[in-house]
Amino acid sequence: MSEWDLSAYEGMWTTERDDWELHRAGDSYLPVSKGDRPMVHLMCDDDLAELVVARMLAAGVTVVDEPG
Repeated sequence: MSEWDLSAYEGMWTTERDDWELHRAGDSYLPVSKGDRPMVHLMCDDDLAELVVARMLAAGVTVVDEPG
């Protein structure tokens, strides 16, 4: 796995933590910014996405189950 500089994403689980939620989609999670126009934050690298989601989960970011 590559070494990632997560500083660009750090707000998602620290200072901006309350502005985000994780939507459970099958066996994975999609980071979604809350607000009037919620937006999914897609990451093109699976390893990076797993690291960011793991940090968000560890920080207690809200998880939303997608209707199924």
